[in-house]
Amino acid sequence: MLKHTSNRIISCPSILGRRWASSGFGGAKNSSDSTLPRRPMKKIKLGKARPAIYYQFNCKTELSDGSVVIRRSQYPKDELRLIQDQRNNPLWNPNRADLEVVDANAGGRMARFRQRYAQFDVEETAEAKEENQDEEVDSMMMDEYLELLGQNVQEVQKGGKVATKASRRRK
Repeated sequence: MLKHTSNRIISCPSILGRRWASSGFGGAKNSSDSTLPRRPMKKIKLGKARPAIYYQFNCKTELSDGSVVIRRSQYPKDELRLIQDQRNNPLWNPNRADLEVVDANAGGRMARFRQRYAQFDVEETAEAKEENQDEEVDSMMMDEYLELLGQNVQEVQKGGKVATKASRRRK
């Protein structure tokens, strides 16, 4: 039933596994290796229900630049491919000139609707014009803020130099 190796439990029955589910005892080295659900460690008051435990799956997420990250998600899919993420977002990389804002719904129903009925825009009232002026001031302030974020930033060099042994350098 239980296998012992130098006073350490390798596998345990489901009763022990359930008992220690919230603390992550199940013999795992760290929390990412554990397949048991996690629950916040707090005392459950008398008459109160236990919080729900949602199973989390290991999911390989491919970012827009091709790198793969393993994340835990409640969505039961092995692989996800992101079109937009922090690697190709102009807000996160202000110094890259090749980035453009990509609209994920560019070919969708809303885009077709806007294209078809764009000619029927209503004339702006005086109140709307004042609001637009306020929005322009806010957008100018945001532009100044984004310029501050981009100052003194150096882009990370891809494929840096490989370190050589000290004995080779001396020769």
